[in-house]
Amino acid sequence: MLFHYLSYPITKSMPVYGGSAKPELSSLKAIKKGDSCNTWRMSLENHWGTHVDGPNHFFANGRKIIDYPADFWIFDSPQVLNARLEPGELLKWETIGGHIDADTDLLLLKSGWGQKRGSDLYWKENPGIHADVGIGLRRMNCAVRAVGIDWISVSSFAHREEGRKAHRAFLDPDGKEEPVLLIEDMDLSVALTKLSRVFVAPLFVEGVDSAPCTAIGSFDD
Repeated sequence: MLFHYLSYPITKSMPVYGGSAKPELSSLKAIKKGDSCNTWRMSLENHWGTHVDGPNHFFANGRKIIDYPADFWIFDSPQVLNARLEPGELLKWETIGGHIDADTDLLLLKSGWGQKRGSDLYWKENPGIHADVGIGLRRMNCAVRAVGIDWISVSSFAHREEGRKAHRAFLDPDGKEEPVLLIEDMDLSVALTKLSRVFVAPLFVEGVDSAPCTAIGSFDD
């Protein structure tokens, strides 16, 4: 059994949607300066880096990350679909709808956009997902509880209103079947052919809609 991170570390230079700000990481105490220990202060928004969008992100009556039981974050039947996308392109249901296995509990969409993560193109020209994917997925009455993507957001920066519709389609607590959570900005650069299980650990913070997370994949030898 092998394990790989499927999430990015939080860094001062990591890309953020809209490019308007950056995380602040500051040293409060440092052994090399004569302090007894190392201590850091971290300041970041909850939708920066690899993170999970909960229903409360777009719906006041939607669940927050802290409302989900611990076993929700263990995915035993992940499925990977390759989805090569052009800048600003919206992935549509007709492209992937017929390829989702009935027992899939985590759908990972691998576009290759992670290769652009060091460039402003990653957030300025990112692809997105059409609302019909969220609608179609929930109408399938399948086992999918979350969708993970290897680009910065389900919302294309060039089509933000469509992005809002897509978020609502996935996360609406009053829609058909359970909401499907969204894991954005994942690192899916490793070979995923032998991926057998995924563990997602969001920051467990009271009151917030969504949270940064660490995702770890388990791979068969």
